Amino acid sequence: MKRKCCVLFCAFFLVVSVLVGCGRKNSAGAYTAVDARGKKVIFSHEPRRILTDSLHLDETLLTVVPASHLAGAYYLDSEPGLSFIAKETETLTKVREYTPESIAALHPDVFVASDWSDPLLVKKVEEMGIPVFFCHGPVTVAQIEDNVRLLALLTRQEIVGRKVINMMERELNQIEEVAASQKSRKPVGILLSLMSQYGGAGSLYDELAARGGWVNGLSKGGLKNGMPLSKEAILAARPDFFLVSAPYPSESEAYEHFLQGFFADPFYASMRDSVRMEPLADRYVYDASPMVVYGIKKMANHAYGKILFPDEPEEVLKGYEP
Repeated sequence: MKRKCCVLFCAFFLVVSVLVGCGRKNSAGAYTAVDARGKKVIFSHEPRRILTDSLHLDETLLTVVPASHLAGAYYLDSEPGLSFIAKETETLTKVREYTPESIAALHPDVFVASDWSDPLLVKKVEEMGIPVFFCHGPVTVAQIEDNVRLLALLTRQEIVGRKVINMMERELNQIEEVAASQKSRKPVGILLSLMSQYGGAGSLYDELAARGGWVNGLSKGGLKNGMPLSKEAILAARPDFFLVSAPYPSESEAYEHFLQGFFADPFYASMRDSVRMEPLADRYVYDASPMVVYGIKKMANHAYGKILFPDEPEEVLKGYEP
């Protein structure tokens, strides 16, 4: 009888131990990450299906985790004229219209948004029970680096995130050294773009120009980000070149129409002989991910009209081994 009781007790103890062990494992899987809003977002497990609503967030995310972690991809991810991750995301489902229904259909573990996201959409996604994690809509390089930190925290890849930031810093230090070594007057450039109110003081573009060692004519002409280009600003800036944001294929017609209209004005037409035209692909002008370092280099080359930074493989700055 005693032996039977002992066996039963041991069996009971084993079952309890297994149950307790399982409970500890589940609890250990849960964690909290603080996003750019300062909000604590609770996760029951490490997210494996992540969905963002923009190119810059997808690009930044893929510096800390592989594309297999994405539940879907922003539709412009596949456009090489604008994206540095066209190859990585070519097999993923593309999302053009972000609605509660299109998001839910992809079954994400988390939806990553930013200051640039639709607040009403964010509210509806949260109401569906999908965790929402906020990053910056970056207007500084520091915010890009903080987005790396945030997404590394979200994916529990903090060491990888630090590697990415270190890679960025090495690139930025090299850029600073080259820019500082230029002895000539800093050239002044004016951005010509369909985004006609982008690029003034307070924009990410304004900082990229400064880091590349040239003068953003929009801010020199007194324009803040969000203000439209004006003749008064151009006269005040006295530009050496127009940086013409070259479109990706689906926008070519709109860009051609824009430039024709711009130079149809006699005031602007009169500048074509004295101001250089420097076309540059959109991805170098508008990128807001760690690959922004490539844009700084390309814009500096065009600003100075010479090769300060030789061509190089423009790979995604991955902090992990592929």
